[in-house]
Amino acid sequence: MEKKHQQRVINFLKTTFDPDGTIHFLAVAAMEQERIEHSQSTIIKLRVALTYEEDQSINPYFDGTDMYVLLTPTEVQFTREEEWADGPPIMEGSPIELALGWVSQLNVPFYVSTEAHEAAQTEGGEI
Repeated sequence: MEKKHQQRVINFLKTTFDPDGTIHFLAVAAMEQERIEHSQSTIIKLRVALTYEEDQSINPYFDGTDMYVLLTPTEVQFTREEEWADGPPIMEGSPIELALGWVSQLNVPFYVSTEAHEAAQTEGGEI
């Protein structure tokens, strides 16, 4: 995914999930699922690990899930909600040391927070 599209996706996630600034994104990876040529759109599978900010520090546990977005030339929107929107997250209450490795199982993350990177190093090596 091109850098400009990566930034659009991150902005979309932050706007959608973090309107009050308490969510902290640890890592995000993407994998193209389907290209829709007639509309110049792409369906992207995202793997997102996030946690909460509490009193100027981040919670040491993360939640993570896979979701799908439709990336068009002008917007980003959720799609295939029936596959991911209901139910608990795939990863729930896991130590943040595992976030980067878990997200990396989908693809090389295009977004990694400093905290996720540092935590992964303390877990026993870089991803």
